[in-house]
Amino acid sequence: MNLKQPGFTLIEVMIALAVVSIGLLATLSAANQEINGALITQEKMTAYWLMQNKITEIHLENQTTWPAIKHNKGTDTIFGQSWRWQTVTQKTDNKKIRTLKISLSPLSSPISDEPVLEQTLYLGKP
Repeated sequence: MNLKQPGFTLIEVMIALAVVSIGLLATLSAANQEINGALITQEKMTAYWLMQNKITEIHLENQTTWPAIKHNKGTDTIFGQSWRWQTVTQKTDNKKIRTLKISLSPLSSPISDEPVLEQTLYLGKP
């Protein structure tokens, strides 16, 4: 009677399955990181385009008038996503220049001190 039969033992099969499952988990983790990176990039690009729109609006509003010292807040929707924006206009040491700080954050996120995008403009007196 021959006790040796060709094939794998149970231990060998279990080790092979463990190695394959570790490889699959690593692949899934890498794919998940790529998806998260793409979502973050999409959010930042959307914020950038909305920022460009707000800057253009500000320049058009202030072509003939001097911007008042004020704090504005509002919401806008772009590409189906709602955003919270905030502008703060302040004096500078130079009487002919004012700073205007714009910050954007998505409405879907909780209110925080860290916006997705922030930019400071320097506006000169017309």
